[in-house]
Amino acid sequence: MIGMDVPGKADALGLGWVYMAPKEGRPGIIQKTGGGGGFITYMAMIPQKNIGAFVVVTRSPLTRFKNMSDGINDLVTELSGNKPLVIPAS
Repeated sequence: MIGMDVPGKADALGLGWVYMAPKEGRPGIIQKTGGGGGFITYMAMIPQKNIGAFVVVTRSPLTRFKNMSDGINDLVTELSGNKPLVIPAS
């Protein structure tokens, strides 16, 4: 599923929704990207924990989608009480 995995490796895909399997202390996340009309959108959720986040930002040459999606993935992980594993730089 190359090209569908900007916010994280896609382990499954259905109706445009991407499933990212649990990895390195992060729970499984269902996510969807989108955009148009000068905006980009990202939604990430952990349904079994009843947690989700949706963000819309204005698209500009300075917009960094990866930074936004990583932050949302970290947010839903933190809200789920399942903190990601931090690996120190070597």
